[in-house]
Amino acid sequence: MSCNMEYFELGRLSDEVELKGDLLAPLVYGSMDMGDLATLLDSSEYIDEFDNGLIYLAYTDTLLAVMADTAVDVPDKLVTKVYIESDVSGDPEWIGSDIGDTIPFYKSEFVSFQLDGDDRLDSMLVKEGNIVIDVISTFRHAGILTISSGEILDTDRDTFHTTFIISEPDGNYDSIIVIPSEGYSLIPKEVGDSTAVEIHYKLELINSGNPIDPDDECRIETSFEELGFYSAFGYIDSRNLVEEQGEVDIPIYSDNPDLANIIFNDPRINVFTSNSVGVPFEITLDNVVARAASGEEETFVLSPDVHPFSIPAPALDQLGATLYDTISLNNQTSNIDDMLAIAPVSLSYEVSGRTDPGAEWDDHFILDTSTFTIAIEFMLPLDLKSSGFALEDTLEFELGEEGVDTSLVKFAKVTLFTLNELPIELKTQVYMLNEFHMVLDSVFAEEVPVLAASQVDQNGELINPMEETSSALFPAEKLAMLEEVRYLLVRAGLVTSELGDRFVKFYSHYTLDYDISIEANVRINNREL
Repeated sequence: MSCNMEYFELGRLSDEVELKGDLLAPLVYGSMDMGDLATLLDSSEYIDEFDNGLIYLAYTDTLLAVMADTAVDVPDKLVTKVYIESDVSGDPEWIGSDIGDTIPFYKSEFVSFQLDGDDRLDSMLVKEGNIVIDVISTFRHAGILTISSGEILDTDRDTFHTTFIISEPDGNYDSIIVIPSEGYSLIPKEVGDSTAVEIHYKLELINSGNPIDPDDECRIETSFEELGFYSAFGYIDSRNLVEEQGEVDIPIYSDNPDLANIIFNDPRINVFTSNSVGVPFEITLDNVVARAASGEEETFVLSPDVHPFSIPAPALDQLGATLYDTISLNNQTSNIDDMLAIAPVSLSYEVSGRTDPGAEWDDHFILDTSTFTIAIEFMLPLDLKSSGFALEDTLEFELGEEGVDTSLVKFAKVTLFTLNELPIELKTQVYMLNEFHMVLDSVFAEEVPVLAASQVDQNGELINPMEETSSALFPAEKLAMLEEVRYLLVRAGLVTSELGDRFVKFYSHYTLDYDISIEANVRINNREL
């Protein structure tokens, strides 16, 4: 081989180099399960899952919370007055007495607990209050007044007993004592249709030789004031003890109004009760009205088979315990489907609670710590179907100062491959907006399927995952347009398997595998770099 150098001039060689070709590169590969997707989509912590992995939305709020000692009326003041009067002068023993003799006079009086209806108080352990005794004697004789009761026990469990010494025979005796009664027990007995504490008075007069005038008397006023209790035992007649009205928000729908386009197979309202009051309750919900953001209303109607609700209560051998119960309402026992169809954002209600007339026991009790609460939970298991659910969101977008050099990149194509176990088909369109939110162009020529819904059985559970491949082409002119884009408007329509005609279930272990790659046609010229 030989080379004719006279025809080969090195000075004429160009230093320009240009490369053309196609570049194919993977961008992202990954896998997400339904639990990951739920976490991404739920910023308000409404999402949870059952033990079997079925996902649900839930929101809980309190309808009623009362302390029992404010709901049940126990008299906080009881008063009785006793007069030992001038009939003393006609007493044979007094008439026959000598100066210095001591003659006793007796009287008893009931302090009655006047309660509502057929209520009955069997006993009370006093938490606060006083026993106030005011004694005035106009008898011109000294003496001793003893007051006692077998139905009042002091802190040592001894029967109540107190004494007044009337030391001067001048007829001007006046004395008041205040006895703190915390820790005392009141154990009234049945008297007619009520219960009462019987108080005994013994006045021992010492004959001073002075006469007894017709208007002479010993007046004793005994009162129980500002009574509060640690515990009270007895019976509360069937009547409304609790009445409340209010309104709760339903943020699941206010935050996600498009949920109105989803039909849930098994929506539920769970009523949670906790009761440490020793009184079985019957709870009634009235005028329960759901309201949508538009102002549309739907009255919540309950089947008489489940409403009113009977609420269990602790018995005497469960003193201090709290009993919990859950009442689950669904589309078989209520019109919850009609209520959810308006996408309710709030629920107004009236609630009343009375002693359960069907309860088989009547030994009731209340502690100062006893509470009764009602909470309501909106629960939406993701066992659903939909053909009209849509999502829309606007995202900020900016390439940066350098933009896209369309002299180097002639076109780009982004391809998404998915392997989907989720029972939803997702069709998406992305619009490119300028700074004035005007549409410049769309990413796809038309709304394209990004996900193909998985195959499900007649119970809405997974049979086979589905594959889907979709692409978005960016020619040079569309790439150049990206420099003006400030926002991306993403619209996505969701349709459940079988075109939204079958209820499908979403489990946390369902996965979505995806692979995103980019293909670009490039031209690189060293003189243009």
